[in-house]
Amino acid sequence: MKNLRATAGWMMGAFVLMSLILGGIMGYDIASGTGLMRNNPTVAFVVVGFVLIAAMAVSVFWWLTIDEAQREAHKWAWYWGGSSGLLISVFAFVAALAGGDALMMPYVRFMDYEGHLVALGMITSLAPAIIGYGIAWLIWWLRHR
Repeated sequence: MKNLRATAGWMMGAFVLMSLILGGIMGYDIASGTGLMRNNPTVAFVVVGFVLIAAMAVSVFWWLTIDEAQREAHKWAWYWGGSSGLLISVFAFVAALAGGDALMMPYVRFMDYEGHLVALGMITSLAPAIIGYGIAWLIWWLRHR
């Protein structure tokens, strides 16, 4: 079982690294305006779809190899940290409704996402949840050591 856990950990690490590299290549390709994915979005959808399916498969394999303490840490972190992060996103949404363009346009320009508000909304929702998860996971492990 120990070798299976090590294999799962290495697979997860390699997958994250490959995903980061692929994301960088896709981002550069799309931003350059001359790349394959910019001119043929179907290629981007197929690549992203494949990466998401592979990510789910690796995640399930990894989840099945970790022990109960690790599972509990991740569940606790996703519940408390992810929920707290999403709460920040709700505040941003309410601020956008209340303040309108005057309040949000500096943020949109800073992030350089003019014309891509759906993507910015996804990032604005996911980033605080993931950061909250990381902080909560660290707190859980520090409290249980």
